[in-house]
Amino acid sequence: MGTVCPVTGLFDDETPRTAPESADAGPTTGLGCDHVGGPLPGEAVASGCAEASASGCPCSGSGARAARRLAELAALRLIDAPAAAEEQLRRALVVGGGELGGRELAVLHTQLVTAVAAQPGRDRDVARAAATAAECWQPISEADSVHLTVVAGRAWHRLGRHAEAVAALDRPLLNADIGYPPPELAQVRAEFAESLIRLGRYRQAAWQFTEAARLLAGSSADRHRHADLVWSAAVTRECCGQEAEALSGYLLAADLWGDQDKIVPRAQCLRAAAWLQLRGEPNQVSGRWWVTIEALLAELDHRVTADPAAHLVEELDRTRGQYTQMCEQASGVGEQEEAPLYADPLVWWESH
Repeated sequence: MGTVCPVTGLFDDETPRTAPESADAGPTTGLGCDHVGGPLPGEAVASGCAEASASGCPCSGSGARAARRLAELAALRLIDAPAAAEEQLRRALVVGGGELGGRELAVLHTQLVTAVAAQPGRDRDVARAAATAAECWQPISEADSVHLTVVAGRAWHRLGRHAEAVAALDRPLLNADIGYPPPELAQVRAEFAESLIRLGRYRQAAWQFTEAARLLAGSSADRHRHADLVWSAAVTRECCGQEAEALSGYLLAADLWGDQDKIVPRAQCLRAAAWLQLRGEPNQVSGRWWVTIEALLAELDHRVTADPAAHLVEELDRTRGQYTQMCEQASGVGEQEEAPLYADPLVWWESH
């Protein structure tokens, strides 16, 4: 297909990523986009990608020539008229599907993903087109196949189709080096973790959040995101019963928020830590919870004295209320009268 190549840089968080390929590898897919509806025109030829690649067809018939010409026209329209480009690419797949080689078919399907992803509201179509393109690239370039599989998984995630998202992202994120820059890979892992949470797979979600946070550790440009991921990992660890790890995570996240002078999330993390310290083993008070909560009260009181802003006053009142609850629970008075705000960590996670 010669000069026909996918347009890049159209999407904020799914930029082209490909690993170095072998000397005999042809054009990379290099994009980050998405496609899905009922059977798509030309999509039937996708199943022939691998066969075409293996057969070594001459790819010189009239259908192949027409498909190349349509693809060249589509490449000129991808930025300013992606819907028109999509139509031309689907026509190219129809007229050239029986004659084009596997690599040319893979490039065509990749361009189709780019065209569809440039149109708002097409995540379902993006997911399907990306999965088809990934299948086409699989016998040719593992890196491009993995990338397009990730594109499909992220599209399913955006749609709220979390089972499909997990099915798509599971293999690339557990077994493959997808070659993304750390901030982008951290975002993909976080999205994977969110889908895992929706399926009740908290332990795996905690590991993904932890890995995402590790990728951003030490990055001055990603301090806020790093703290947020550490906090998310702590929440999911609490959900799956890893309370010691959750406690460490809450305290670390509180320190990270404090370093950024973000008192509201810092207070939330310290209160969650205090509740875990209080709860300890069943029917036992474990950990110096009063030290944690009283230090927070002193910090908030000092801040409110210096600046009685509404959000600081609210955090101080909330912390005082929970401190009273903790004291009552520790003494066995009114233990179950009112559930503390931390009671279901996912309530926080979903609102957050």
